[in-house]
Amino acid sequence: MSQFAKYALGAAAALFLTAWQGVAVGTSVGAGTASIGVSYADLDLNRPTDVKILYHRINLAAEEVCGLRSTTGTNLPLPSWERCVLQAVDATVAKLDRPALSAYHREHSSDAARKS
Repeated sequence: MSQFAKYALGAAAALFLTAWQGVAVGTSVGAGTASIGVSYADLDLNRPTDVKILYHRINLAAEEVCGLRSTTGTNLPLPSWERCVLQAVDATVAKLDRPALSAYHREHSSDAARKS
């Protein structure tokens, strides 16, 4: 994949993170929402370790974009924040449409569902 294509997909990922953050909190995109670029030009998505690194970057970006994790005085994450992060990650992985990343996401999501 060319460097330009990787950059374009990264920009698309940032756009989806922005869009889902707006949907999750009930605001329109562009009305005070934030976006974070997720770069992966340095990664080879044919390598499982690089897929894991990209997935981690997507999660970190989603957590940042979705705002406050918890209210003051508690460490419990807000349900709205958790929904926002899950939706942002789901949408970004779907938009990137990379088989190895999608498989990793399915596995990771099912692990998280079993723990709750």
